[in-house]
Amino acid sequence: MKTKLQKKGFTLVEIMIVVAIIALLAAIAVPSFMNARTKSMQSSCQNNLRLIDGAVQQYALDNSNALVGAMASLVGTNAYIKDDPVCKGGGAYTLPANLGAKTSCSIHGTL
Repeated sequence: MKTKLQKKGFTLVEIMIVVAIIALLAAIAVPSFMNARTKSMQSSCQNNLRLIDGAVQQYALDNSNALVGAMASLVGTNAYIKDDPVCKGGGAYTLPANLGAKTSCSIHGTL
């Protein structure tokens, strides 16, 4: 009795179906990841704004309600903020013009 040898492998149609499914899943997943990245940058920036506002208030309490002239007055080893806060979105922080105002970011705005 002779047996016929069968080749084992994938046909072109099967491979194309698998590639199409992977492409569909990637098309669904990539926008979700980009949205999560954007929200993460906004959240990080808002936390930095809160940190800077707190440091500005502490500076005012320690210096008879004086306004901070520059960010360098707040940052340092023995200052109010250990490291210079950086907006992950590439924005620049603007210190408040008076004690009632809030710190702002050029990209994400204020709190």
